[in-house]
Amino acid sequence: MDARLGRPRPEADAPRDGGDVQVPPLARSGLDRDHATRIADDAVDRALEDPSTRIVAIAGDRAPVRDGRLVRFAHDELPDAAVRVEPHVPLSWLGRLRPLPDGTPGGMVLSLLVAEPFEVEGAEWRSLREVGADLDDADAGVLVQAVALGVWQRESHHSPVDGSAAAFEESGWVRRDGGGGAHFPRTDPAVIVAIHDPADERILLGHNAAWPEGRYSLIAGFVDPGESLEAAVVREVLEETGLRVERPRYLGSQPWPFPRSLMIGFECVAPDPSTIVPDGVEILDVRWFTRDELRAGAVQLPGRTSIAAWILDAWLARQPGSVR
Repeated sequence: MDARLGRPRPEADAPRDGGDVQVPPLARSGLDRDHATRIADDAVDRALEDPSTRIVAIAGDRAPVRDGRLVRFAHDELPDAAVRVEPHVPLSWLGRLRPLPDGTPGGMVLSLLVAEPFEVEGAEWRSLREVGADLDDADAGVLVQAVALGVWQRESHHSPVDGSAAAFEESGWVRRDGGGGAHFPRTDPAVIVAIHDPADERILLGHNAAWPEGRYSLIAGFVDPGESLEAAVVREVLEETGLRVERPRYLGSQPWPFPRSLMIGFECVAPDPSTIVPDGVEILDVRWFTRDELRAGAVQLPGRTSIAAWILDAWLARQPGSVR
């Protein structure tokens, strides 16, 4: 499905009626990553010569946001404070904005990692978790890509093979070590699962040991080496809830760079809903909820930028039994 089909999500205090977005919030994008340009040695230098190029500043998972839009700086507009960059991390290529409806070409976008936020007139530094669902498609795509790339760039100064220093190539997307080995950004796949009863009247949510009291979400876990996504769904659900599930069905995916996950959404059916037993270590409690209970605020649900919220919204919006 085309990520540009995303529509704005409801206001933060709107009821959870669901069904308002066609793709998860961080799967949206208005960028052409333009790999063919990115791999050129002078791609960033040439981009800086183009007055339409814009730069986004990233401090951890935060960026300056003004009037609901991501602040994009022209190269000559970057404040002096922005020179406090992360050590050894260059300006990096993100892509080109897609052409405007009138045919005007989209400008190039670069990212700049900074050690700490600096003052930007009229703007606040906001985290991807906070604003990802509220940004438009282009800004959401820019911010999640810049944050995800930045995580890898900050953590990969040396080769994981021989420990030698690794220099950046391909506009910040490849590290080359002393032995000539190339190293690339890492992504860890994880499944996240909507488990419903055979009548589709209830959904299973769990309370993680790391969460505050009263917060519940979908069951999730990382995919093991050599494991299919569907097998990971069945295994994770059994390990964390004691339930055996059937008919895993893919729903959608989105990046979640905290620090480097790709969340892959599924739903499945629990033929015997009565056999729930939380593992007691990672998941302290699991409970079945009806749509009315969730709409009434029975528990605290995931933040709106998460794929869990997107899946829950879709489940709340549909009629019981409408999916088999």
